[in-house]
Amino acid sequence: MLIFMMTEYAYTSNVTEKSDVYSFGVVLMELVTGKKPVEPEFGENKDIVSWVCSNFRSKESVLELVDSTIAKHFKEDAIKVLRIATLCTAKVPSSRPSMRKLVQMLEEAEPSAMFSNKVIVTIDG
Repeated sequence: MLIFMMTEYAYTSNVTEKSDVYSFGVVLMELVTGKKPVEPEFGENKDIVSWVCSNFRSKESVLELVDSTIAKHFKEDAIKVLRIATLCTAKVPSSRPSMRKLVQMLEEAEPSAMFSNKVIVTIDG
């Protein structure tokens, strides 16, 4: 993540909420894909952001981005989070959501019913 923060800082010469949103988007990508910010499989001079964005063309290719250790019934939820992460890492900082909007989007990306039931059972049980 430091690489991305440094890249953002190099372009703008200061750290802003929008650069924080970018960094948070990178963290979301790491969580959903199970990948580090820079991996050899991304290709030369590519990072997780460019890798995710270049593979975000079809539902099948997006499903392949999701970490294989994520249970099948949570994959759709993971894709929702990945979509939000791509908004956070938009090249133009003014196009990125505010942190408040980001939190709202994550709250609205409701988890699957199966996950909700497990939480209820865990809390009540």
